Amino acid sequence: MGSKVPSKVLVFLWRLARCSLPSKDLLLHKNMADSSACPICDARDSWRHSLLECNMARCVWALEKEEITEHIIRLQDVDARRWRRKKSLKHEDLIWVTVTLWAIWYARRKAIHEDTYQSPLSTHSFVTSFLADLQSVKPQAKERPAVHRSSTRWIPPSSGLMKINVDAALAKSSRSVAAAAVARDCTGRFLEASAVVMEGSLARNNGGDSMQGGPGSC
Repeated sequence: MGSKVPSKVLVFLWRLARCSLPSKDLLLHKNMADSSACPICDARDSWRHSLLECNMARCVWALEKEEITEHIIRLQDVDARRWRRKKSLKHEDLIWVTVTLWAIWYARRKAIHEDTYQSPLSTHSFVTSFLADLQSVKPQAKERPAVHRSSTRWIPPSSGLMKINVDAALAKSSRSVAAAAVARDCTGRFLEASAVVMEGSLARNNGGDSMQGGPGSC
């Protein structure tokens, strides 16, 4: 895999293998946080929660092709080092999973530390274009996931009210649909959020909060 992905992705993969990604449970263990709660959904944070189980991650995985989503669901190991060595995917799909994990982690850090929210479809679209760049012979390649911003400036609600922005995306290779909403007050301060993944005509609420934002609002 070393010749297929840029160094930044390999560094992320190395940190994942060494269980050194700064999830809240690790920061609490090192006395660098007050709790292990996920800043996005308040569940207990871990590398697995951040990359696979949090609503922000689940909405992205719901847009992937069926072989990849089934592989993610089957993973039960707690140890990230054992999880990485699973060989049930083709090499191309393994690279896709690795880049998606990296893109989810980057989008998550932007949401937590910079109050910048990226929709599941934007993250999925970035992974698609990033991997297309890797297949080309052009020397320049994107070295970091770009946050796709709406061309329309966010307009705050009137004082005392809140605005809810919504976004949704449909997986091209399956019947999965992901939808998310985020509420902010007149100062732009985050209030609450939620995400839903639907399979065909049946909706499954993933529970908890999410930091997903989108171009729509109500």
